[in-house]
Amino acid sequence: MKLRAHYTMKVKSIGSIAFFQEDWMELKEALRLAKYIDKKEPQSLLSFEDEKGAMWSVKELEKLNEELKLEPDQLQVYFDASFHKETGDAGLGTVVYYKLGEDAYRFRKNHPFQGTTNNEAEYAALFEAVEALKNLGASRNSVTIRGDSLVVMNQLKGEWPCYDEVHNKWLDRIEAALKELKLTPTYQVIDRKQNAEADQLARQILANVPIESTLKLEADGAE
Repeated sequence: MKLRAHYTMKVKSIGSIAFFQEDWMELKEALRLAKYIDKKEPQSLLSFEDEKGAMWSVKELEKLNEELKLEPDQLQVYFDASFHKETGDAGLGTVVYYKLGEDAYRFRKNHPFQGTTNNEAEYAALFEAVEALKNLGASRNSVTIRGDSLVVMNQLKGEWPCYDEVHNKWLDRIEAALKELKLTPTYQVIDRKQNAEADQLARQILANVPIESTLKLEADGAE
């Protein structure tokens, strides 16, 4: 969950002065800031804006923080597809990095798929990734989604039009699933090298190697 602060400080002989933070911060950072300001300026007024424009009081964020301790946080999704045009066979690869409390995890899964185009397979891979987020219990949070398909990623961001009826149906399904989970996506285009993990998963299922695993990571992100 990304937040930015709205801060009103009362100054003698001047009155109230309002400040607005441009940079986004994580929920825990926001609560640390709130604690610091309460200690230094107990008479000040502090609230936080989330990515959807909703305003939160410090007490509301403290309550939300307790609830989210049991839900995945700092969500990062990688997705990819491997498609055989001659047969329509495709492999879908999805990777989710997340934190649960103070611990970091990686979830990986691949799926077989039958489609008409590589782009459709890419959309299907992302939909499976969103389903994985749902199964992990993710909700009311931000998620960074990374993929290497310029067409799919730019259509997801709304920067490129989508005229294909099949692709539009996948777009609608993905957006509806994210909305149901109250997840706010940020889409980032990456190169194939950066997406190697999801690509490998997609290729492995085409070789009849199904994979589904959850791995706890070390503090430095190593396995």
